[in-house]
Amino acid sequence: MPLVTILFDLDGTLIDSYALIAAAFRHAARVVLGRELDDAQVAVKWGEPLPARFAHVAPNRVAALVDAYTAYYDAHHARLCAPFPGVPAMLAALGSRGCRLGVVTSKRRRSTAQALEGFGLTAWIRAAVTAEDIPAPKPAPDPVLEALRRLGSRPEEALVVGDGVFDIRAARAAAVLSAAATWGTREGPALLAAGPDYLVATPQEVVSLVASR
Repeated sequence: MPLVTILFDLDGTLIDSYALIAAAFRHAARVVLGRELDDAQVAVKWGEPLPARFAHVAPNRVAALVDAYTAYYDAHHARLCAPFPGVPAMLAALGSRGCRLGVVTSKRRRSTAQALEGFGLTAWIRAAVTAEDIPAPKPAPDPVLEALRRLGSRPEEALVVGDGVFDIRAARAAAVLSAAATWGTREGPALLAAGPDYLVATPQEVVSLVASR
């Protein structure tokens, strides 16, 4: 069956945001907790919604940490974040084929809109489901199923493209095919071990995959 609906993760798949997220995470811990985080602490529960990630660092200071993170994130978004090379061309090519394109992310609505609008990606993205839009975030199937509902699509005609284990698990739970985007992943072997249906090393390979179906 042709793939007519393509759902993308945002961080690490469409946008190269790791430097911004890591810097904002460290800044929040520094100003709220008065301590520095090492690389392992910065990466804790990567892929989970922001409040859940901070709950692993200091469960009694989550609100203050989120506020400090958000202030830094907003101030440095344009400097430390950008679409991956080839992403706008990929979205344009898929859109020209008539594909329905969506985003499924564990980010909040505000930061999702900031990225999609700030980088001019809203011309192609017809639905964006965030952690605030569903009862359970990835790896639960809820965000994938909600995106399909908004786009009027069926699981059997869809593909989830993401750089994280949670993306692959969410796709499988929703009975949707998955493609591991290796151009921005920081999960390496774990991503491959999650058992994606396809591997794509560049955004152009997503276009080629869809064209081959």
